[in-house]
Amino acid sequence: MPIDDLKAFFAKLETDTALQDKARALQIGAEDERLAGLCALAADAGFTVTPEDLQSAAAGSAAAELDDESLRAVVGGLCSSPGLASGPPPDREFLG
Repeated sequence: MPIDDLKAFFAKLETDTALQDKARALQIGAEDERLAGLCALAADAGFTVTPEDLQSAAAGSAAAELDDESLRAVVGGLCSSPGLASGPPPDREFLG
């Protein structure tokens, strides 16, 4: 099943530094060339991955909902940004 191969390929990519180096080398060029290169890299590693699989995975991760921990990190990052207040103005009570 393609989704299983895609997940397995990404799992291997997370731990295999040689594979990571090869994938980084593919970041130059047009999108279709990069996708074809990643598919070939996956095939060399024993996985069946199509450009459509990769595009679907990218679209799914971009549209995915943030979990609570990620949401806290985003909100925490906003609150700790230079120039932003880290709480309610001193003359007002926070009601939220």
